[in-house]
Amino acid sequence: MENVNVKNLSSIDQYIFKLSLGDILRSTMFGTIIILINDITRLPLSLPGHSSIFWMGVLVLGKGLLPRFGSGIIMGIVSGILAVLLGLGKEGFFVFFKYFTPGLLIDFLAPMFYNKMDRPLVGIICGILISLSKMVVNVALGILLKLPMVFLTIGLGFTSVSHVIFGAAGGLIATIMIKRLKPRLSSWD
Repeated sequence: MENVNVKNLSSIDQYIFKLSLGDILRSTMFGTIIILINDITRLPLSLPGHSSIFWMGVLVLGKGLLPRFGSGIIMGIVSGILAVLLGLGKEGFFVFFKYFTPGLLIDFLAPMFYNKMDRPLVGIICGILISLSKMVVNVALGILLKLPMVFLTIGLGFTSVSHVIFGAAGGLIATIMIKRLKPRLSSWD
């Protein structure tokens, strides 16, 4: 009888993607921070992808602190839903995919690097790739919805270089933060 209760407790502690309730709540927190940072820090830089330095960094930071599969997807879903509810972007409901796709991609990238998100090269590569995934979704949505896309007239080359630079910077900053925060958050597991 006692074994049944232990089994029930261990199955109750696991939810989707083998994440605990605490991991889901922390992923939700990081997804919310992504939207807050993206909405609050509007820099007048007129450069495509400049917001990647902030929210790709938070996405890499969240994945580094929550290395289980599914945490990136949850961060992407939460930030995508909040972006739709707050009316961010001119894509309407489809703005969800601009936030969901990088979250999905980081969940598949992190295991390729053995979840070593605290290494600078890994953070830079992940930051670049998830920033470029956001750019690809922007282009696809712009073509699909026939939106006026100024960055296409500038050229995709400049736009992709800009996304690479800001994504790399965000990933690098995230690795520094992961190294400093992870030892202090040992009670998260």
